[in-house]
This record gives sequence, C-alpha cells and structure tokens, in this order.
Amino acid sequence: MRSAIFVEPGKPLAIEDVQMPRPAAGQAVIRVCRCGICASDLSMTSGSPFDMPCGTAPGHEYAGEVVETGEDVSLKVGDRVTAIPIGSCGTCPACRADAPLQCQTFRSMAGGYSEYTLVDARAAFHLPEALSFEDGALVEPLASSHRGVAKLDLGPESRVAVFGAGAIGAGAIFWLKQRGAGKVVAIARSRRGAGLVDTMGADALLTTGEDLAGEIAEALGGAPDIVVDGAGAPGILQQAIECIGWNGTILSLGGCMKPDPILPLLGMVKEATIRFSVAYGASDFRTTLDTLDAGHLEPRAMVGDTIGLAELPERFEAMRTGSHAAKVMVDPQLP
Repeated sequence: MRSAIFVEPGKPLAIEDVQMPRPAAGQAVIRVCRCGICASDLSMTSGSPFDMPCGTAPGHEYAGEVVETGEDVSLKVGDRVTAIPIGSCGTCPACRADAPLQCQTFRSMAGGYSEYTLVDARAAFHLPEALSFEDGALVEPLASSHRGVAKLDLGPESRVAVFGAGAIGAGAIFWLKQRGAGKVVAIARSRRGAGLVDTMGADALLTTGEDLAGEIAEALGGAPDIVVDGAGAPGILQQAIECIGWNGTILSLGGCMKPDPILPLLGMVKEATIRFSVAYGASDFRTTLDTLDAGHLEPRAMVGDTIGLAELPERFEAMRTGSHAAKVMVDPQLP
C-alpha cells in the first residue's frame, strides 16, 4: 500500500510502498477515505523536541471503512467509522477518567496519510448514515475543542474572546455557541477566516491592533469573562491576560510548542485562572458525532481542498509558511 512517511526534519514526506497492517486482537484495519491535515502534524515533523519518530506515517484525523478485524472485535467489514487515534489499556485511572492520552501504555494510532491504517476497535465509532467520511475526519479536531470548552462555566451573559480562526479556534466558537455562551468575538491576524468564524457563530472578527484589549471590550460590551487561545502562537497567553476581565478564565487550547513568557503580576492583579486542555475522550467523540448527526453541520465550512497522496508532500511543506484553509483533507484513495 502507499503511505506518506516522515523521513526526517527538513525533508518532504516520502510516498512509499509499505506492507499492509495486520490487526492484532482488539484492532481493525480501515481503508482511509479522508484524513485532515492538522497543524500538529506540521509541528511534529519540524525538528522540535516533540517530533514523531522518523520512519512513521503522520495523520490522525481520519475516517474510513473497515476491511479486516482482529479477534474480540465487534466491528464488521464494511462498517464506516472514525476513531480516537490512540491505543490505550482501558483500565488504568486515566482510561477510567476518559483521558486516553494520559494512559500508562499510550501508543499513537496515527497513520491516516496511508491507504490503510490500524485503529483500536474499542475507540472506533460508527458514522451515522447522514454523515460523510469528510464529516468523520472532522470529528477529531472538533472533539479536541469540545473537551476544552466543556471545562468552562458558560451562560447567556458570558463574554468570550477567541484567538485564532483556524480549526481549533473555529471549533471552539462552534462549541461555545452550542453550549450557550453569550457574545463571542474572534481575533486573528487577518480577515481571511471571516466567513468561517461567522458560520461557526462568532459575533465579530477583530484583527490584531494597537489597542486590542479596548477593541475586544468594545465589541463584547465589556472585558471578556473568558479568553480562548485557539492559535497556539507565542505571545497569545500574554495578550489573553491583558484583555481578560477580573476573575476571568483563560483556556489554552492551541498547543504552543515554544517558550511563551507571560507577566504573572498582571494575571495576579486580575485574579485570572489559566486552564489547559489536551486531546479528548470517548465522550467528546460521541458528543461530536451526535451533534453533527442532529444537523449542526456548520463545521463543514472548515474544509478546503481535498488532495491525494501524490500531492501531499508538496502541499504539506507549503502549509508550513503559507495561509491555507482551516482543514485540508487527504484522500489516500485518489490515484
């Protein structure tokens, strides 16, 4: 089968012929029909301390069709599924708390930039008939945003500022509105994502300016009670502290992978709380699927181009520096 392999930092992904995976007990093989390109794939193939192992295939936002199962699996050949891209034991305290990323035996189940990949059958979810493989590939990033937003105390009076108009920021806006937040404004470097954040429910999009805190307060009718960092860029947490209101909450969702200095005294004066959230659990995947299946399909606006494996290496490198749609999809079955 064809697979896009991370060779080493500084080199494009290589499209190679590799052996088909074989499922062990509790696993299944899916024919990958869609896999979204995540910013973390770019970050973890860039020479950082968080890089994935060389010689492996990235891609963790996938959906596809079951083609083979191992023992002790209830999935059937032909089932349409998406899956949590994590292998876990299912019994440790983290697993019982629905936090598989923290499992003592955590293992990555990436490989979505391949014609076929392995999934943990216990972490696979059937796609409802009304949802496409493309919808299925959106579940993972939406579940990540859901986990963070679910930690917030929200109500119709909540004033929220969201930094970032990409997949995580847009996903956060979607869930903020789904969970009853009041006014929500998005902040981005340009207005390129204006249509997306509007579709997801934002009341306004602001671009970074000299008096950003003042502009945010004016748009919201007061300083925000909540600020969400959906961008993950150095400097965002400090901007969040500068604009948050007294006793407010800052949610870090973007996953900045570089040192990010802040001025703690300002946060102390405002008695602000900084919360972090990572990944997802089964409940986040299920809520996301149920919400999409109920007809809340605004996240489809995140999808841009769909490309095949042949085009992936060049597009992947271009995305490191250039602007792009919130979610570029890979269809490994394209010739």
